[in-house]
Amino acid sequence: MCKLTNKQIEFAKSMFDIDGNTYYDVCRELENKYGVVINPESLRYYITRKDKPKVTLKDKLAIDGISKMLVLSDLHVPYHRDDILDIIKKHAEEIEVLVLGGDVIDCYSISSFKPLEPKPLITEMANCHRLLKDIQNIIPNVRKIIIKGNHEERWAKYMSNMSSEVNKLHSDNIMREIVKGFESHDRQAGTITTYEQLDYEIIDTWYCQVNDVIVCHPITFSRVAGKTSEMALNYFVEGGFDFNVALVAHTHKASSCYKYGKYAAEIGCTCKPQEYANKDKLTYTQQINGYFLATFKDNKFDINHSRNYILQ
Repeated sequence: MCKLTNKQIEFAKSMFDIDGNTYYDVCRELENKYGVVINPESLRYYITRKDKPKVTLKDKLAIDGISKMLVLSDLHVPYHRDDILDIIKKHAEEIEVLVLGGDVIDCYSISSFKPLEPKPLITEMANCHRLLKDIQNIIPNVRKIIIKGNHEERWAKYMSNMSSEVNKLHSDNIMREIVKGFESHDRQAGTITTYEQLDYEIIDTWYCQVNDVIVCHPITFSRVAGKTSEMALNYFVEGGFDFNVALVAHTHKASSCYKYGKYAAEIGCTCKPQEYANKDKLTYTQQINGYFLATFKDNKFDINHSRNYILQ
């Protein structure tokens, strides 16, 4: 395609605005005035298309009443999978909402497992902040929600056991501490590292609802495939919630069920296998890595175009 200068484009537009002039007429005028040879179809691009704003994939989906939500759970930072950012990039252009479904941070150092050489909690927090910031940079204009998991509860229990006046300076949700920004003091080195505030919604409960889908991270669970999904449906139906789908975290498994005319799925996890989860337990079963992409049509869950991705 022949490339026109800005001056030539303005001239072409002015000639095209004259009644009766066709693209062929303007092509001849360009050749007469500037010696530029261009075909009518290429000229059409400059006159009618070049200045139009680019239509994004989300814009195209919105025209059809379609929106999408990405749900990742059980990252257990700093023991998260190495491909988290790749997953975000894969779906960045199509999603309107990202939900991190609990156990975003592991809090291993303040757990009941009493690790011999745990990563310091401040290191876990710094790693978590770094990952959340990287995600935010990839999808700055996407709504980002974090719900509470049982590993986040380790922080509240730790604070409670400390029984200190300093507790009044802190939230009982460690994800709120991380997202609002914090400082790390290395007094031996005499340095302070500042972690900025991030753009995430922190939900101080174990579930949230987007359209007709509930994302939840229950404390109790069953080892029987699909049973936790059924239990989630029981809970929310008996609780009077208005919903059609429950996406269940925490189990590190992938299964689904239908009940009450509603759908529920355990969506897997996005962390690396942890040795402490096995510990020679004969009841231990291998975790399943996965995440869920929910598609909505006119704000209603579309099961035919939604998918539970299973990762290797």
